[in-house]
Amino acid sequence: MTTHAGKTHVGIGILAAAALVLTALAVPTTARADAAAAGAALYKEKCIGCHAADGSGNAPMGKALKAGDLRSPQIQGKKDAELAAAITNGKGKMPAQKGLSAAQVSQLLDYVRTLAKAK
Repeated sequence: MTTHAGKTHVGIGILAAAALVLTALAVPTTARADAAAAGAALYKEKCIGCHAADGSGNAPMGKALKAGDLRSPQIQGKKDAELAAAITNGKGKMPAQKGLSAAQVSQLLDYVRTLAKAK
């Protein structure tokens, strides 16, 4: 900052630094949103048949298999590692999704986390 004729001026360097910080803060949010979008596509391909579009488990197959409500506090309260293990290895009547990469499992998790907010 400089003072000239009684006026305070903010140096361009400070403004540029602030812009960089704000941009850096936005990147994780954007990346997470992109991952959730990719996760939504995977969800439609792999999960919707049992867990329904809204994650409720109210699809005909989900009702027959007693699929969990992915929006519920019981499932949303689980740690990412626990949910990732269920996706990868299966759980109960839920089949394993061994063909998914770690990135795809992470994308599915990001999407599943959005289901609680949509409830």
